[in-house]
Amino acid sequence: MLRPSLLLPIYQQGSSLVELMISMALGFASLTAMTSLVAHGISLNNSLMAKSRLDEEINGVLAVIGQDLKRAGYQGLTEDMLLNPTVFVNPFANSIQISNFGSEVSNSCITFDYDRNQNGLLDTKLVNEEFGFRLKDKAIEIRVDGYKCSQSYWQDLTDPQVVQINDLVFSIDKLTHQQISMTQINVSLQAELVKYPEFSKLISANFLVKNYE
Repeated sequence: MLRPSLLLPIYQQGSSLVELMISMALGFASLTAMTSLVAHGISLNNSLMAKSRLDEEINGVLAVIGQDLKRAGYQGLTEDMLLNPTVFVNPFANSIQISNFGSEVSNSCITFDYDRNQNGLLDTKLVNEEFGFRLKDKAIEIRVDGYKCSQSYWQDLTDPQVVQINDLVFSIDKLTHQQISMTQINVSLQAELVKYPEFSKLISANFLVKNYE
């Protein structure tokens, strides 16, 4: 015969509905905070990458422009020029010209020559030795086949779908050091990323052209 105590119902204790709702609310809040933190981290990372991309693009463009500008006026027959300074004519001298294409910003195009194959002659056929850079339709273009600033057919140096060039200005300064006359080209450039227009950069640089005169 079973004892009466063994016939009593057995109760199991667990979480109440209120406790379950509170736990779910706390978990949801934690998940929301974590999601917000991750989203902020991704946004910050994208911003840093965008800024780095703009810096890299602009610095690269200025490096190309500066490297070419420093060669302006160079001719390969230096010995002939030194031996006969009154007779020798340098076809690359005084070749730097500044203007602009159409309705673009004033002084946003520069053209110049230098002796690329070092033969002392200004070649315009197989090897074209007429160079330049200009602003056109929010892009920096590089001169091709000696076309003038007012003409088309230049090639894009920057991609206007990635970086938008809002301003490009060239200017010339004449300097004298120890009675030696030199030419300095000043370049001012303002650009922004197309996908992140809040990131823009204004940069200026000076390039000394020692062999221009």
